[in-house]
Amino acid sequence: MKHRVFLPGESHALARAQAGALSTDQLHRLGVSRDVVKRLRAEGTLLPLAHGVYALWPGDWLQSAWGAVLAGGDHAVLGNLAAAYQHRLVPEPPGVIDCYCPNRSSRREGRWRFIRAARTGSGAPPVTGLAQTVVDAARVLDADEVVALVARARRHGALREIPRLLDDVGRHPRRAELLEALGEVGRGAQSPLEVRYARDVERRHGLPASRRQGAPGHAGQVDFWYEQYGVIVETDGRAYHDGIAASGDAGRDIAHLDLGVVTLRFTWAQVSRDPCGVAQQVARILQRGGWAAEPRRCPRCAMVGAGGRT
Repeated sequence: MKHRVFLPGESHALARAQAGALSTDQLHRLGVSRDVVKRLRAEGTLLPLAHGVYALWPGDWLQSAWGAVLAGGDHAVLGNLAAAYQHRLVPEPPGVIDCYCPNRSSRREGRWRFIRAARTGSGAPPVTGLAQTVVDAARVLDADEVVALVARARRHGALREIPRLLDDVGRHPRRAELLEALGEVGRGAQSPLEVRYARDVERRHGLPASRRQGAPGHAGQVDFWYEQYGVIVETDGRAYHDGIAASGDAGRDIAHLDLGVVTLRFTWAQVSRDPCGVAQQVARILQRGGWAAEPRRCPRCAMVGAGGRT
């Protein structure tokens, strides 16, 4: 009577470390023959993910990510938005999982996209480094998403390498946006809306430079503090913000008011749709606090005619 052969215990331990995924090569190294692999597949013990890649149980996105790396072969590394998700730089997993593979031709297979290029990586599954991930992922993001990406990467100390990597790659479709985001985040911006306010409201209209992430009294840091004029501006960027300085804290506003500081709050819609109008509102409050100048008209102001309001 022929004894049935089952998967060795080591294979289950390896599968648990890889979100349930295993490659044929790994199984062979554990002593599982091709005939046994074929039988286990026919019995439904091994669930096919791709040619030469199986799963021991139905899985989630992480299992698919492991499948891409195993199918990619030696030195395969997750990149772009897949790496950004693993680094927690983007909130949602991408529908297409990009995998850099130096020994495999570039092509799309289902939800996997293999890119024939070498990338260094680490982790389980291996992913490109933080700075490289930011540079690669930014190619498919808009300007506001690039800011959010850079702001999250800052918390991991990954910003210093980005300019060098940009120089190494040459042309990059989001070079200007990345460099702008690096500058704004370096000055204290923590969300795309803060960048829009600093650029489209404050600088383009010649408002005085605010103190970024300052803190009058002990009521907590604020987005923009015009210390000399007793004015705070808070931006509610929940469309892209992940919680920092994003809630309308009435108690904190009252605490600031007790210190003689007025708080103005603006939403994403206000700053993005009517930066000129926001600039006029801020300018009036600054003038009440002693600012002796007038806001400058920007090109957008000129487009909507006299008066400076959109």
